[in-house]
Amino acid sequence: MQKNFICRWGILPLWMLLTATVFFRPFIPIDETRYLSVAWEMWLRGDYWVPFLNGHTYSHKPPMLFWLFHIGWAIFGVNEWSPRLVGPFCALLNLLLIRQLAKKLWPEQSEIALLVPWVLMATLLWTLFATSAMFDILLTCNVLLGMLGLLELVQGAKYKACLYFAVAIGFGLLAKGPVIFLHLLPMAALIGFWHTAPINKMVSYVVTLFAALLMGVGIALLWAIPAAVDGGSAYANEIFWQQTADRTIASEIHSRPLFWYIQFLPLVLFPWLFWPRFWKNVLKMEFSIDKGLRFCWLWLLSGLVIFSLLPSKQIHYLLPILPAFALLTTRVLLKNAQAANLSAELVLPTVFALVGIFLMLLPHVPGLSNLKWVQVIEIGWGVAILVIALIMVAVTVFWRQLSVISVSTALVVSVFVGFIYFFRYTGLAYDLRPAALQLQGLYARGIPCAFVGNYQGQLHFLGRLTQPLQTLTTSEVSEWTQQHADGFLLSVEKDKPSDAFYFQPHREYWLVFRRVVHSTNVNAL
Repeated sequence: MQKNFICRWGILPLWMLLTATVFFRPFIPIDETRYLSVAWEMWLRGDYWVPFLNGHTYSHKPPMLFWLFHIGWAIFGVNEWSPRLVGPFCALLNLLLIRQLAKKLWPEQSEIALLVPWVLMATLLWTLFATSAMFDILLTCNVLLGMLGLLELVQGAKYKACLYFAVAIGFGLLAKGPVIFLHLLPMAALIGFWHTAPINKMVSYVVTLFAALLMGVGIALLWAIPAAVDGGSAYANEIFWQQTADRTIASEIHSRPLFWYIQFLPLVLFPWLFWPRFWKNVLKMEFSIDKGLRFCWLWLLSGLVIFSLLPSKQIHYLLPILPAFALLTTRVLLKNAQAANLSAELVLPTVFALVGIFLMLLPHVPGLSNLKWVQVIEIGWGVAILVIALIMVAVTVFWRQLSVISVSTALVVSVFVGFIYFFRYTGLAYDLRPAALQLQGLYARGIPCAFVGNYQGQLHFLGRLTQPLQTLTTSEVSEWTQQHADGFLLSVEKDKPSDAFYFQPHREYWLVFRRVVHSTNVNAL
């Protein structure tokens, strides 16, 4: 009874610990700061249909994340803390939905449903992005709901399945666009491979899913059609084609080679791939008999293959398929929960210890020591991870085996510690608030400013700016400076400047403010 209580509710303190990290880290440029600035500009305009960024329509993403920011602002006024909580609450919904999925996949094995949120919570890629003010954890909620709809369908709950799948499609389109189709439609098309049924049942499944698909598209069109009318023909073309299907299939943005994701899988799926019990039990699993395992394997592999085939790749694009891995891993680990020998169980704590030692030596690692933030790392970060590893060793030796709960706790605490140290060492490199306040002050004095290069809205929300920032190409700088002798030019540069009015680190570069008199020294990226 006590064990079940810990498994069921013990995940909440870990989630709260992870959520707490959002209050001691800045909004990270360029993505988080850009999305907040889009929401801020929509708020200023009072236009909740068409997203804007720096005075121009923003067609790259649909509006659901921005709407969630607006809900917090509508209730509590414009603030920074309520947008910070959107990601964590979407992550909590991930944990609740994956537990429901496990109940559907293995109804007679309740322990899987109890433990699978622990596995997802401590899958490194998910843990790192769970609190982010981005789209992928929100999208994962819709993917999980869609998968739950598929399972409801084959288990006879036709109307509930149709509702779940339609909402998943509709809200998924509003969360991140047509990429929701790439997550849900393959599993719908492969239904005959993870579930057996007579042909008449299969026909019924197809009809139900097609109806749900149309309903889901209809939900998205309730936004897209009015937005296209308000935003104009160019914006309509972008949201219906250029920034949806065309961007997904033919985009050269973030273009990577075919097998790019494979090299990152050990980190993405850390720490579970480093547990010998996982591999020992995988070899014993009867995948052909266990329908739940077939479902998870098809979900995981189809997603990995599809996103590997697409030219545009970012590591966080894999987030919505991580629940499949978590379900699979939990089922595999519970195949034989008794440890074969203590030495094998100590492998994973040893890996944690090696990570701690690596962090202690990081400033001396060739190829990394030239990074500005690595140069200032002190020994404390590595020592903290080493202490966590030693506690894992002690607990494992005491109980004569390693548990999912102890692994999950160790990983989440390690990430919590990592966030504290990382943002301490990086300083202003990820905190653009001082630069935003500088720009706010210049605007307040009526001083003209322009950004040389590609401005991504990094400063607008942080500085609560109410007017667009003019952008220039390098060829336009000379003419602009002649017309604005009292102005300032902003740019992102590789080298630390020596002649700037203001500058600060900006990730691995420098964000620079120069008076027009020094504009000939601008070397914008």
